[in-house]
Amino acid sequence: MDLANKIIEAQQVLKLAAEMSAYYYDAPLILCYSGGKDSDVMLDIAKKCLRVDQFEVLNSHTTVDAPETVYHIREVFKQLEREGIKTTIQMPVYQGKPTSMWKLIETKGMPPTRLMRFCCAVLKEASTPNRMAALGVREVESVSRRGKDSFVVRAPKKADAEYRSLQHTYAMFELDKTGKKDAYQCKVIQACKLNKDTLVNPIYKFTDEDIWQYIQENNVKVNPLYAQGFKRVGCVGCPLGGPNSMKKEFARWPKYRENYVKAFDRMLKSREVKGLENAKDLSDGEAVMRWWLGDNPNQITLDDL
Repeated sequence: MDLANKIIEAQQVLKLAAEMSAYYYDAPLILCYSGGKDSDVMLDIAKKCLRVDQFEVLNSHTTVDAPETVYHIREVFKQLEREGIKTTIQMPVYQGKPTSMWKLIETKGMPPTRLMRFCCAVLKEASTPNRMAALGVREVESVSRRGKDSFVVRAPKKADAEYRSLQHTYAMFELDKTGKKDAYQCKVIQACKLNKDTLVNPIYKFTDEDIWQYIQENNVKVNPLYAQGFKRVGCVGCPLGGPNSMKKEFARWPKYRENYVKAFDRMLKSREVKGLENAKDLSDGEAVMRWWLGDNPNQITLDDL
C-alpha cells in the first residue's frame, strides 16, 4: 500500500473512531500526543479530517521528557488552543497520589528495564481510562507490535488484548446501530458499550519512510531534537533505547542522570526498610546506574536485584 492510500485509511480510522467515541462515550476522541514525530503526523491527519469538536489532544507528562520535547509540546498545544481544539497536559498519578519517575523507582524498588516497564504503565498508559483514545503506534517499531490492527481492546496482560480491523469494526458498528444482536459478539463493540478504555492505531501501517515523507510533503513542524541527530525523543534514559542511547542522553542532560542516581539511592534505602536484600555490588545509586547501563564489570541479573 502506498502512502496516499495509507493516509486515506488513517483518515477512515480516525473518522470511525470519532463517531464511535461520540456514540458510545458521549465524548470526543482523545489523541494521545507525546511530542514525537508519529504524534505530529497523527495530529496533522486528524486536523485535516475531523472537526475541532470531534477530538481533543492529551499529553501525559512523564516527568522525564527532554526539555526540548516539553517546549515543543507547549508550542503545539498553544497553536491547537488558538484553533479551538481542547488540550490537556496530565500529570502522573499512582495509587491516587501524584508521582514521578523518581518516586516510582523508589516505590517499585527497582529501575525500569526493557522487561519491566512499570513506568509506561503508570506514566502513559493509565491516562485515558474509560475513553477511546488514538495512539501513534506503528507496526514497524518493534517485533511485539507486528500482526496487530487498528482497533484495540485493552486487557490486564498486553498479550490478551483484542485487535480488530477497520473493516470489521465499521461493519459491527453499523450493525449495532440497527439494534441487531450480532454486533455484541465483537469485543470492540462490547468494550465501547461498557465504556471501557479502547485504543485506535490510525497510522499503524506507516513505515519510517512514510512518516518522514508525510512530514516533508505537509510541512509538519516536528521536535527539534530530530534535526540534532536523535532518532527517538521519548523519556530521557529509557532502557528501550539501549545503553548507548541512554549514555548519549545523560551526557546531554546530566541533571536527569543525577536525578536517577538520587532515586536509586532512595530505592536502596527503601528496599532495606522493607527487609529486601540488596545485591552486594549495588552499594549506592552510582553502582545501580553502572548496572543499569551495563557498565558493571561483575554484571548481576535482574533476579539478583
